[in-house]
Order: sequence, then structure tokens, then C-alpha cells
Amino acid sequence: MGSSESAKLANLERVVSRPVPMTDIEFLSLPELTQQSHLYLYRVNSGLLRQAVRAKVVKQAEIDGRDLKDIATYSRRAVRSGSLLASSEEKESIQVHRDESIRANQGSQSDAPLKELPSLYMTVAEPSLFGTSLIIRDLGDKTREHPPVEDIGEALDLIAHDAAQQTICLLVPDTHELVKSDAWNAAVGAIGVIEEPMVTPENYLLAARSYFPQSRLGDLGYLSGNRRFLSGLKKFVEDEPCTPFALSMQIDTIVLGEMENGQFCETVKTATTRAERLVLPETLRRFLDSRDSRSLSELMRLVDRLRHDRVLESQEILTRLYGATARTLEGSDRRYRRLEDPCHCVWAALVLANEKSFLEGNAFVSLDHVCQHYARAAGVPGWFNSSDGWQVIAPLLDIIAPDKPSRLDKVRLELQRALRGRLEALNTSDVEWFRSLIRDNERGEPGAMLDGRGSMAIVEADRWNGP
Repeated sequence: MGSSESAKLANLERVVSRPVPMTDIEFLSLPELTQQSHLYLYRVNSGLLRQAVRAKVVKQAEIDGRDLKDIATYSRRAVRSGSLLASSEEKESIQVHRDESIRANQGSQSDAPLKELPSLYMTVAEPSLFGTSLIIRDLGDKTREHPPVEDIGEALDLIAHDAAQQTICLLVPDTHELVKSDAWNAAVGAIGVIEEPMVTPENYLLAARSYFPQSRLGDLGYLSGNRRFLSGLKKFVEDEPCTPFALSMQIDTIVLGEMENGQFCETVKTATTRAERLVLPETLRRFLDSRDSRSLSELMRLVDRLRHDRVLESQEILTRLYGATARTLEGSDRRYRRLEDPCHCVWAALVLANEKSFLEGNAFVSLDHVCQHYARAAGVPGWFNSSDGWQVIAPLLDIIAPDKPSRLDKVRLELQRALRGRLEALNTSDVEWFRSLIRDNERGEPGAMLDGRGSMAIVEADRWNGP
């Protein structure tokens, strides 16, 4: 770490009493926060420390006695194809109380349905008898409806002029149009901004060491002094800067693909026995049954060799993984007889559900994600009855082969049929709802089909912590 960077961090150790632009790593090093509203700018498809930043802000709010508050909404009437009825009063609706907006709408279209719209301006402008609250909003969260940019801009204007009645923590991806607005610049000038930096050869050590304690693979703090490991990371960022999330993926790749028990594995193994270079079905089965770090490392290293030594594309790796999983479910290997183990069905469902991420992203990273999810789900009783479980296996109700199936299509169909057969045969009440829907579907009863198309929809089972 350079002397200038050390001096900067030392200055930040003092309690911040004025707006200071800083990185998220520097922000997390602060012992105390006296500023109550925060802006966090993170990189698209990254935001590695987003949850940690959010948690620190929430913790300080709890110390201050500020409750978490959801964003306020106001009502407008929807007409025709989802458009919103706009009277002259409603053109200024974000500055009008929700009840007034409702009354204005009722006077003109009493039969039109009401639609609740979020307003950040209304939220921060509204005083409360219960004191100051904290509102947290991540504009990169695609699962939620966000206020229009103009509304957010007016809320930031209140923040910039110290006129807000409530406090906010606004998390914003760096490509969001809000970042280009005058309101954003004014708010940044007034309260500063926390920013996720790009990783370069100058700051890669700081970025890596901030990730080690919260790694998806557990605490990797022991790597902080591993010169060979850190040298590999430096080479990774020397070609071009990367996001912190990309750096974290590279760290995981090295740990899972090149290391064992915290040490690098020897690469010269030309005379290894077959037991030392386990084929995919055997390696996968060991992980499915053991679910420990050693079996996970063996599986990840094997897939890494398939990627690099045999130069296999993601589609071919997924095809082989589907085939190995199908053979496990069908019990075609006589050495293994655990047909009633429902965990194998969990694995099959998760792999199928994450096909898109395998084909469109990095197969190695996608496999790591599925393995981590499987290890968690396999230890949860009644997983099939959970919302996570039924969303993943419900598409198996209708399985139809494509007209001109590819090799991947054929092996996917084989796995789908094997999984459905195992689910129907499981001696557990957790999948009784699935068996009931299958019976209804076979009888052709209305509502049995999920979407009327009869094809298997791929559902994302889980999302990564980073992007």
C-alpha cells in the first residue's frame, strides 16, 4: 500500500463531519458515521460490497434511533392500455399528498382502477410524528418499481439544500441516467458520494483483502500474505482494469481450480492414476453425497481442466454435466444405490434452472454458484415445499422434445424425464403437490399447464451477491 493511500485511510479513521468522496472500502473502514444520508455509486454487474455498505448504514441508523421506512406511494387512476390518467393537478402530483391525488382522480374517472406509484420526493419531504427515519433504495434492483428520475431528482434537491425531513441511502448503478443530472451533482456536492472503484494494479491488494473475509468460499484471509497468489491477481488486472466483482470471481477460480487446503497444487501429474483424475460422473457423485470443501474442490478442478486442457465450450460442459446428473438419478452405476435420496433431485433441478447462466456466462462461475446453492438447499428440510423449490421443479409438469433437437436438447430431455420420474417415486409428502399437478395435467384439467405452451421454462433459482 502506498504512503499516500495510507495517509488517506488514516484521515478517514476520524469521524466524518463533512462530505468527502470516498471508495466503499474506505467507507467501511470508518469507525462511526455522523452523516445520515448517503449516496452509493456502484459498477454495473458488480456492487461487491453493496450489502456491506448497506448494513453499515442500517447499523448506524439503529444506533441513532432511526427506523427503517419503506418508500411512500401515491395513487393515480389507470386508463386504457395501462396509461395513467393525468389531470392538471396530477402534473404536480409528486408535490401533492396522496389523498389529494386520489380525490382528484375520483372526480374524473371514478370507475378506473387505482395504481400505486412510488415517490422518493414525497417520502423525504413528509415529516413524521415518530422522528426521522431511514429510507434505503437500490435503483439497480429490477424486481421493484422505482420512482421516475424527475421525482428522485426533486428528492435529491431537498437533500442538497438540507430541507429533507427524512434520511436516505440511495444505491445507484453507474450507468443510471440519474448520475448525469444536475440534481445528482448538487447532492454529491452537498453530502459526498461513496463509490465502488475499478480495480487496477495500484489498488488490487486493497480490493482483494476487503473481499477475503466475506468470500463466498469462507474466510480467505490466509491468502493475504501468499505472494504467489497475489502475484497471479496482479497479472490479472495488469491487462486492463476490472470490477471488484470480476476480481472476486478470479479469486474464487484460483482457489477452486488451482489450490487445495490453502496450497497450490503441483501441475506436473503426467503419470497420475485414474483414481487421481476422476471422471465427471464419479467426481460429481462424490460432491453430491459429501458436500464438503474437498469434494467441491475436486469437482471445480475437473471442470476447470475441461475448460482449459480440453478447451471445451460451456455448452459441451453443460451437456456432460446433464448426462452425469441423469445417470446419477437413474442409478445406472451399480456402485451407488441411494435412489431415495432427495438431495440428488435438488441438484438436478438447480442445474436445469441455471442453464441460461451456464450458456451465456462463465461455466466455471455458474457451476460454483449452483454448488453453493445446492450445499445450502440440501440441508433445508422441506426444500421442495419452499417457494424456491416449487419455482424450480414446477416447469417439469410439461416436457416436450424440440422438432430438431441438438445434443444438448437430447441430454436435457433425458435429465428432465429422469428428474420427473424420481420426484414421482419419492416417498415424501414434500412433493405431493407436484404429483397432484401431474395427475391433473395428464387428465387434461384446466389450469394444469403452467403457461399454456407446454415447454419447459428455465427459471433462475438464485442470484449472485455481486451483480
